[in-house]
Amino acid sequence: MENNKKILTFCTLIGVLIFAYYFLPVDFVEGDDVTVTATITTSVSCSASPTATDFGTLTTAVITTSTPDVTLTMSCNYALGCTLSVQDDGNTINPGLNSAAATYLIGSANAAWDDTDTLVLGTEGYGIQATTTGSGSGGTLTIAARYDQTGDNVGGLEITDVDVSSSSAPIANRETVIKHKAAISGLTKAAADYTDTLTYSCTGN
Repeated sequence: MENNKKILTFCTLIGVLIFAYYFLPVDFVEGDDVTVTATITTSVSCSASPTATDFGTLTTAVITTSTPDVTLTMSCNYALGCTLSVQDDGNTINPGLNSAAATYLIGSANAAWDDTDTLVLGTEGYGIQATTTGSGSGGTLTIAARYDQTGDNVGGLEITDVDVSSSSAPIANRETVIKHKAAISGLTKAAADYTDTLTYSCTGN
């Protein structure tokens, strides 16, 4: 009989606890939401290596490629990527290889300043080709059609900015390699000071 009382008492206690859990009011206070915010500033950068390249002596017998090629390395965190562009000094009026001593310009891409041209022996012309490498990370670079050239085909330069390559997503240390090519004719004026300055810039899209 004593055991039955203990069992009854235990069952009663369990029943009270269950009733209290399900049926008695319990105070509950919901806390405030916490909003976490942050800002990431946009950035874009590019650098050229090396910063000089040389054709040496140009002759009518050879379509010449300057050495070395120039590599442009670009990084950006813009959501829509970034763009590499080039601006050419030329003679400040037209783009090309300019001689102050001879007062003469080898036009880019040719004497008519076309957007693209195929260089041929004995005919003046000057321009660049662009390719990419597998270096870097993030999005990929796309070369602009004007400079996506091979062989003796070149893209002409301008005295205003022209797009060379671009990405559509953030990139880190992606590379654009620039090859410079030139040809002259028998009438190209002799001089030792033919030069040109190409200014590369990077902008966020």
